[in-house]
Amino acid sequence: MWEATRVAVAAIAAQHGWPSGSMDELKEVVYRLDGIDGVGNAVEDPWHFMHFSLAITFRRHAETDVWEDPEFQWGEAAFSMGRKSVKKFLALLTQYVESGRKFQ
Repeated sequence: MWEATRVAVAAIAAQHGWPSGSMDELKEVVYRLDGIDGVGNAVEDPWHFMHFSLAITFRRHAETDVWEDPEFQWGEAAFSMGRKSVKKFLALLTQYVESGRKFQ
């Protein structure tokens, strides 16, 4: 889940000439997708960032084999919902890449 998200965000960055070689640079790309400014203000809910953060949780699990987060512990239902959400996020990112959609 994480690696696919990282690659999709990096593909959007490449289309725009933005850097994407670090976690901070990937986050910056996602902030741009949500229209988040330099101080963290967004016009709408940070939908892209919420899903990006969920993908990061899958990364943490792959690295540590721990499903606990400070807010909750992952059960089978949470894992399943998380996978579905990240898959929808990836489908949207893929549409952006294929369409050549431009972001600020």
